[in-house]
Amino acid sequence: MYHKLILLFISVLLPSSIFALSTDREQQIQIEADKATIDNVKGTATYQGNVIVTQGSIRINAETVILNYTQKQGIEKVVARGKPVRFKQRLDQGDDIKASAWEMEYNAVKNMLYLKKEAELRKEKDRKDIYTAKASRITYDTQGGIIKADQGNTKKGRIFITIEPPHKSSDK
Repeated sequence: MYHKLILLFISVLLPSSIFALSTDREQQIQIEADKATIDNVKGTATYQGNVIVTQGSIRINAETVILNYTQKQGIEKVVARGKPVRFKQRLDQGDDIKASAWEMEYNAVKNMLYLKKEAELRKEKDRKDIYTAKASRITYDTQGGIIKADQGNTKKGRIFITIEPPHKSSDK
């Protein structure tokens, strides 16, 4: 019940301000890595070694990235692993979403980002944190702006959410 109240509180605080940059999906995907293995039969591409994936304002840094794609080359799912994996995306109003975890999965069909193992999700405005969520597992609906945080499969530990007060502008 307590976790649902926290989630509701965040959803009320950030109703429309969390939506991802609307033009990201229209941009090309660029991938840099030390090596790549592409299997067109299975529809997978595995990239290893200091992998950097960018698409519009989205940037993922990881040790390993596995892309699952359709016959028409559309991305269905991205799985990234690292120590940790880092994710960044600009929102339509100019704020940034940043995330880190040992494992991330992005489901492009459902617009869902799953963060596992030492997960952290933060929203920044003008390079200052607005809020931070830390948990074993965080789920982020990139289109609907809904964040869920819990203990994951371990059922141990607690979630931590920090919400910064609004900054007052100084009139000089």
